[in-house]
Amino acid sequence: MLRQTLCALSLALSAGSLLAQTDLASLRSAAEAGDRGAAFDFGYELTFPETGSPDYETGRYWLTRAADADLAYANYVLGQIYLDGIGTDADPDRARAFFELAWHAEDAAAGYALAELLLYDYEDEESEAFALLETLADDPDFGALARLTLADALFFGSEDAADIARAVELAGTALALDPGLTNAHYLLGIAAMEGLGREVDGGAALDHWMQGSRGGDTLAMLALADALMDGVSGETDPVEARAWYGVAASFGDDDALDTIETLDASLPPETLAQARARMDTLLTEIE
Repeated sequence: MLRQTLCALSLALSAGSLLAQTDLASLRSAAEAGDRGAAFDFGYELTFPETGSPDYETGRYWLTRAADADLAYANYVLGQIYLDGIGTDADPDRARAFFELAWHAEDAAAGYALAELLLYDYEDEESEAFALLETLADDPDFGALARLTLADALFFGSEDAADIARAVELAGTALALDPGLTNAHYLLGIAAMEGLGREVDGGAALDHWMQGSRGGDTLAMLALADALMDGVSGETDPVEARAWYGVAASFGDDDALDTIETLDASLPPETLAQARARMDTLLTEIE
C-alpha cells in the first residue's frame, strides 16, 4: 500500500555521494583511478542525467564497479534500477540480491526497500519483511515509514485482534514521528469508525479522513465522501461529498469517477453546481 522507495532513494544518496561535482570527464578519470565514490557518481550521472539522454549500460557498469568496491548505497541504487526496470528489464530477484547486499552493509534505505519488495512482490515472505520493518522501527530516517508499512500489513492483512490493535498503535506512532505521512489517517479513520483497536468515534474518523484527504490521499477522500453521504456526522452532506469524490477523481481514482457518474444523475442541478464549485476550491487548497 505504501510503495515509497523513491523517498528512500533520495535519503540514501545523501549518505556520501559527490553529486555536486558535475564535470563528467573529471569523474571518469577519478573512477578509472579507483575512486569508488567517483565511480558511483559517474554511473549515477550517466543513468539519471539532469540534461541530455541517459547512458544506462555504461551507468550500470560504473555503479556495479562502485558496488564491487563495497559501496553499500551503490548496491541499493542498482536494486532500485532492477526493481523498476530503469534502462533494463525489471528483475525483482536481482533487485532483492542487491538490496540484501546493501542491507548487510547496514544501509537502512536498502533494508526498507527490501522489506517492501518481500512484502508486496513475493509470496510467503511476510515474516522476513516484518522482521526487517521491526528492526527499522527506530531508525532516524526510516522508522516512521517502517512503522506505517508494518501497520498497513497487519491492519489489512490480519483478522487477529491483537495484530489490529498493534497496527493502530504503530500507525499512530508513525504519524507522531512524521506528520507528513498522511496515509496513516486512512487506517486510523477506519479504526475509529469501526472501533478496531480503539473506541468507536465517528467524529475522530471524519477528522482523520479529512486530514488524510487534505494531504492528497485518495483512499481517505473516498472514505470521507462515503461518510458524508451516509450522514455519519448527523446529516448527509451531498455537496461536500460530491466535492471530495471529484477531487479524488481529479487525482486519478477510478472508483471515484464511477461514483460520480451515478451520483451526478441523482443530484439537482443547483446542488451539483455548488459541489463542483466546492471541488474547485478544494483542488486549489490541496495543490
